[in-house]
Amino acid sequence: MANQDSMFMKSPYEPLMIERAEGAWLFTRDGRRILDAGAGAVVVNVGQGREEIARLAGEVVGRVNYVLPVWNTPDRERLCQRLARWTPPGLNHFFFASGGSEAVEAAIKFALMYHKVKGRPRKKKIISRWFSYHGNTLAALSVGGNLSRRADYEHVLFDWPHIPPSYCYRCPWEKTYPGCGIECATALEDEIRRHGADSIAAFIAEPMMGATGGVVPPVKEYWPMIADICHRNDILLIVDEVMTGFGRTGKRFAVEHWNLKPDVLIAAKGLTGGYIPMGMIAVDDRLIAECEQLGADFMFYTYSAHPLACAIADKVLEIMEREHLVERAAEVGARLGAQLKEELSGHPMVGDIRGTGMFWGLELVRDRATRTPYEPGLRVTSQVLAAALRHGLFVYPSIGMAGKAGGDGVMVTPPFVIEESDIGYIVRNLRSALDEVHAGLS
Repeated sequence: MANQDSMFMKSPYEPLMIERAEGAWLFTRDGRRILDAGAGAVVVNVGQGREEIARLAGEVVGRVNYVLPVWNTPDRERLCQRLARWTPPGLNHFFFASGGSEAVEAAIKFALMYHKVKGRPRKKKIISRWFSYHGNTLAALSVGGNLSRRADYEHVLFDWPHIPPSYCYRCPWEKTYPGCGIECATALEDEIRRHGADSIAAFIAEPMMGATGGVVPPVKEYWPMIADICHRNDILLIVDEVMTGFGRTGKRFAVEHWNLKPDVLIAAKGLTGGYIPMGMIAVDDRLIAECEQLGADFMFYTYSAHPLACAIADKVLEIMEREHLVERAAEVGARLGAQLKEELSGHPMVGDIRGTGMFWGLELVRDRATRTPYEPGLRVTSQVLAAALRHGLFVYPSIGMAGKAGGDGVMVTPPFVIEESDIGYIVRNLRSALDEVHAGLS
């Protein structure tokens, strides 16, 4: 079989031929049925096989194929109007990309452009966090903090500063909340002081760590403190909601958990539910007005605001509203989390279970008492994924949360449309997979 577009991509299991999908289920050519409890790459929020989306796609393509992004379309206009009801108040200017990595790139470029046109060209560093992932372009990898994904490109990445995240299970300062002084937040002020506020354009972070951290909600004081530090130092706050946005955490956007309004919000994945590639940034109206007054010009991507993507995104969000799927993610997700904790918190491999909504992570450790991770060479996450697939279950991998020591975990992030009975299926088969792998490691 030809490699097609695999391009060195390593897989913990044999390649699967997925012939069709429905709701949260995948069906393979050899007759297997797999519950997709990862929603693909944490993408398929509204489930697969929506006939109304298929009909819409045919109608749009029959009407218009491509429009230069400097012009408008009815599909784009409707999407922007709907998005303005979803995003935090005041973030009503949207720029569209082909996916999350492009959207992160756009957010970084906007921050650099904004300070330049405001007469502050020295503000050109972006502070970010270790154990984060922001995408696969060079700028996105530069702000990313996943050591393994950066490794082959370290020699060409931007030399931008990183700080540790809010991560109580593996506190970098070896302190205990709440008597820790919230050093994970004050670390940002320390880093700004080290480099000089006049050199920092923006701070970018995921509201809850995703693929590298394995779902890590911060302490409640963290984001209000971060926002205040950015504001006082004239630094743009960029929040990467590519994974957490559009209902994944039980809120429209995760920033709502802290009543937080960033300067720039990045989203993708759930925007179209996997039906077509699309990403976006939402920018504070005030910042856009300042840029326009100074004659700034932000170049589009070729496929920015593609008519079909805009139409599908608008339809996906309409479905989310009509079926109350954000609320369902919160309610059913709470039961999923409770059952994960009840059934798996005592498992010898499971060090921590954390999350909210339909966004849950399990950190896997060799020793629960000392929180010692498994040696990276064992590829424990890959073993668990392969075992889960043998039991008809897919969960999303998470590695690197222990830094140079490795770190293994899985994320349970199913589509919002799973049935109540699917919760038991997920927990039962994930436990079987963990038991199987643990027996082989003992």
